[in-house]
Amino acid sequence: MAHSHSVSNDLWLDSITFNPRRGYKYLGSCACLAFVLLSLTWLKDNAKPFDTPLSISTKVPANIPPEEASVSSPDSEPSLEDAGPIPNSLTVAFPPLPPADDEEYVSLCLAIKDQPSELDEFLVHHYYHHGIRRFYVMDDGSNPPLSYSINFGILPFAVPRSAVTFIYIPRVPDRPQPFQHTIYADYCMKNFSERHTWMGFFDADEFLEMRREVTLLDWLHKWEKNDTVGGLSVNWIVHNSGGRRNRPQSDSRKAFGHCVVDGPDGKNANAENSHVKTFVKTALFDGVNSVHYMRTANGTVSVGENGDKCEVKRLPITHDMWALHHYVVKSREQFLEKQQRGSPNNEHTAGVYWDIIEGADDYECPDLAAYVP
Repeated sequence: MAHSHSVSNDLWLDSITFNPRRGYKYLGSCACLAFVLLSLTWLKDNAKPFDTPLSISTKVPANIPPEEASVSSPDSEPSLEDAGPIPNSLTVAFPPLPPADDEEYVSLCLAIKDQPSELDEFLVHHYYHHGIRRFYVMDDGSNPPLSYSINFGILPFAVPRSAVTFIYIPRVPDRPQPFQHTIYADYCMKNFSERHTWMGFFDADEFLEMRREVTLLDWLHKWEKNDTVGGLSVNWIVHNSGGRRNRPQSDSRKAFGHCVVDGPDGKNANAENSHVKTFVKTALFDGVNSVHYMRTANGTVSVGENGDKCEVKRLPITHDMWALHHYVVKSREQFLEKQQRGSPNNEHTAGVYWDIIEGADDYECPDLAAYVP
């Protein structure tokens, strides 16, 4: 038995010591394991983090047929990410910005078609300089829809996507006219009026200016207390082209710094500045008589800055407390685009209108040119 046990041990030692093939196998396994460990170490030092955001293109093809889209309901907005405010590390706002209207006491409704850059300037101006936090953008058949934009505003100032409610309205034959009245009454007021105390009705080429260091919110709060007032109207200040033929690289507020005189002592473009736009108390809204004038209920009226009753126009023209700068023609190139685009009411600005505005007496009006953003 002892001899048998000794032979068994010898065989076991032989299998380790004298079998070259098995030895090579063990050495190969060790080499492979070392290679794997070295590879993992290299990847750890050189690879990008696993949580690096992927670059995904969200560009929408420009040839999407408009008829594929339909009128959006208030609760079915496009599921786009909020752009969020971009940190203001490069530019200081001027004039000092008013408090934000986080309670959405006031909102703005506008109809617009195929004017993305104009929309950016409109949003950034009223979001920052007047604290407005709710915009109802009625997209009148833009291609592609304006809501497909990734960001809104003018860098380094952005307007959060959450502040803008879009409704896309395809242009179809035989829609009721004047359709802009329908947009204001049946889209903006009917769907959203209960969320706000005031709603204003502007176009994308109109920019509000508050004067005498009064904020828009303070001004509206003052008039809210007056039970006889249903709407508050602000006079236009109409800007001409300033002799520009082509679209400027800068925004409208900086590019067009000449305004038509109020008159009546000079050529005043048929008193264009007598036109008004209106903020209406939503609880008293009673219909649309004109894009310039909203009917109000319970015997209330629309008034100007001095408490004087007005409708489509307001005379005498005053801009003591506030003004609505209307960049109505811009450059010759932009005016021709405006003619081609038309309005929601299927109206196309007559060529003679250019001559009326450009032929009026004017003066330098840099009021908004210094605004940042």
